[in-house]
Amino acid sequence: MNDAFVATHTEEAVLWLTLNRPERRNPLCSDMIAALTEAIAAGSADPSIRVIVIRSLGPAFSAGHDLRETRRRGGEDQPVWEARIDQLLQDCAAMMTSILHARKPIIASVQGIASAAGCQLVSACDLAIASEDATFCTPGVNIGTFCTTPLVGIGRNLSRKHALEMALTGDQFDAATAERFGLINRSVPAAELEQATRELAGKIASRSAESIARGKSAFYQQVEMPLDKAFELANQVMRDNLTADGDAQEGIGAFLEKRDPEWG
Repeated sequence: MNDAFVATHTEEAVLWLTLNRPERRNPLCSDMIAALTEAIAAGSADPSIRVIVIRSLGPAFSAGHDLRETRRRGGEDQPVWEARIDQLLQDCAAMMTSILHARKPIIASVQGIASAAGCQLVSACDLAIASEDATFCTPGVNIGTFCTTPLVGIGRNLSRKHALEMALTGDQFDAATAERFGLINRSVPAAELEQATRELAGKIASRSAESIARGKSAFYQQVEMPLDKAFELANQVMRDNLTADGDAQEGIGAFLEKRDPEWG
């Protein structure tokens, strides 16, 4: 087996990133976070890549943080322990936000359980497809903590009441409920997950990479803005797209001429 924490595979302009610690339920430990951060950055910078997929091997998508890594080590004093945990959380947050800032659309393809920070990873991705037997939870409350950091992303996908229901109960929610809550786009039979992900990624990869990069960035900026500022930003980006000598001119021309566009 490839011993990399994240295995990579490119297929027709789609970069597949596979969390590769199935025997440990793919925890978001420091090494996994570092590997995933590096792989996302490389895929985002590669002009031949148009879409990135994050998936996992084994029975779990991701069990979240490795709790053994969060425990106090022998001889470790309180300030050192706190600083180490701070760094772990900061690195994880930076990895999550790098997904939003990536120029390429990123899809989560979820099988098994997505728990705590693993559920947060699903929420951070632009799109998510899950197997019908996948489950989702934020179980910190069950062990005397609270999934505060996962709720940053989850709370921006779900309504407040649904997000807090997940956090306050610690229960596992099935894929149909996750779809209803808005955490995932849709669920499919387990045997169809890879093909459904491939079809979605391929469809997006066939679109203009230039317009998608601009549009994705503008979307995440404007959703946090007041309405008038959101329109101001969206209008600027739309104007730049329409007046640039690039994909928009090719796409509009192809539409009017009733032919397939040839993207740059």
